[in-house]
Amino acid sequence: MNTDSWGIRFNQYPLHRRFSKVEKLPDCPDWFEERQFNTWQEEGLIVWNNIDKKIESLNGSYTLRLLSQLESQDNWKTEGISVTKLLSEFSFEIPPRGRRKKTEQKPATESKDSKTYYKEMVHLPPEAGPDLIELINENKAIITNMAERDEKQFNDSMHQLIESVLEFSRKEEVEKFDFNSIQFQWLSSTPNRWICQHLKVEGRVCVDEMKQFWCACIKRQQKTEKSEYFQEFSSAIEWVEAELIKLADEPELPESSILRDEERRKAILARLKQKLRKSQFWIDPSIMEPSRISYKVFIEIEAAPTSFETITTRCGDTIRVNERFPRQSKLAMFINLDRDQFNFEQPLGDNSDWHLITSLTSFYQENSAAEQSQKIWNQSRITQQFKEKNLRRARYGHQEVETGFDIYLGACDNQDNPWWIPGTRDEHMEQLALRESICYSLNVHDFRDFLGLSTERITDESLLETMHETRARSKHIPEAIKVESRIWLAQNASNK
Repeated sequence: MNTDSWGIRFNQYPLHRRFSKVEKLPDCPDWFEERQFNTWQEEGLIVWNNIDKKIESLNGSYTLRLLSQLESQDNWKTEGISVTKLLSEFSFEIPPRGRRKKTEQKPATESKDSKTYYKEMVHLPPEAGPDLIELINENKAIITNMAERDEKQFNDSMHQLIESVLEFSRKEEVEKFDFNSIQFQWLSSTPNRWICQHLKVEGRVCVDEMKQFWCACIKRQQKTEKSEYFQEFSSAIEWVEAELIKLADEPELPESSILRDEERRKAILARLKQKLRKSQFWIDPSIMEPSRISYKVFIEIEAAPTSFETITTRCGDTIRVNERFPRQSKLAMFINLDRDQFNFEQPLGDNSDWHLITSLTSFYQENSAAEQSQKIWNQSRITQQFKEKNLRRARYGHQEVETGFDIYLGACDNQDNPWWIPGTRDEHMEQLALRESICYSLNVHDFRDFLGLSTERITDESLLETMHETRARSKHIPEAIKVESRIWLAQNASNK
């Protein structure tokens, strides 16, 4: 819209026509020169005053601000419309030319603070108000999107600017640091990350995740012992070197708790076995043998996540979070197994890496089960998926249905996280007999020791209920005891 004294228009997209004094476009004022013509083509709301020969373009945020003022105030109806923009003024002194004499005093300067204010860029008459409100409202959805986009671009630009300034500051700080004046040798593995080794203790200094401070930390046996934040690189280095010496003098932790846990568990089982052998509750492993053994093919798989996010710890380590693992149907498709022929389970829950797969068909001859297990493994795509790192590890074999004992035939193993070495069948049967003997005794504390579960993991009441369930379905406990447990369960069992 262009009148004799003012004009407004809205450009959803910027225009890129060349300026020509000869060929004027419709609604384009005659007084426009090349600069005004370029403004007239910019994206957003364009307003101009033909009398003052001023033109201005407003982005989404300024346009919405103008609309809010027009709809909430009435003074423009008499005074006209003031189209403003936020400006910032900075003042600085320009030194005078020429040399100042030694005896001549430096002239006094008056410091002026910077200021930010809204300045009128174009003034429109009151009659432009209704048309301006209508034009903005007609395009309000587009203008709102423009404002959101502009705000995001501004925030991103400011973030990049701050990061660049901090990056330059950190780089300059490191370049000025004298590494020859310190006690230990420091190596830079990546930009802004420094590592130092003293005996079996590792020190690290790196820029924190916000890139504002230096994070210093001490690690021993892959575990973070201490960490602190510092503003200065030199302070972080000094703290780490002092802590390295202190921690190196402290006693070392055992290399691994796995072996100690296994030894402790064996000792617990031996104690329980010795205790129960002398009691009326002992069930000999020999009577646990079933009259007939049947077999099922089984495959055990640890899947890799299909998606995940990463975060950086304060010591600069990258770890995975929010891992998502394949569901049973997707895994079956991955490894080319028919779900109608197998039972798929995820013992740790739907979004977990551990899958147990067993055949729905039972076999009465062990050699038949072994042959079928090998055939299924060979025809599947497990080795291919393992090679492509969609599976972390997998193993297969056949399982005794009646006892639950697994006979392993082969595996795709992970050297960093190998499968545990399976026990013998005699050990398995002894474990079954010991478990049933403990349940027969109804000693909750012994059962907790056998399972290795703390009170935080499971309550005494839940353990007692499990023991009664085991007694009620046992084939090796006197019938009167089984009836006793069935009555208890009927009166006390929770709804699972």
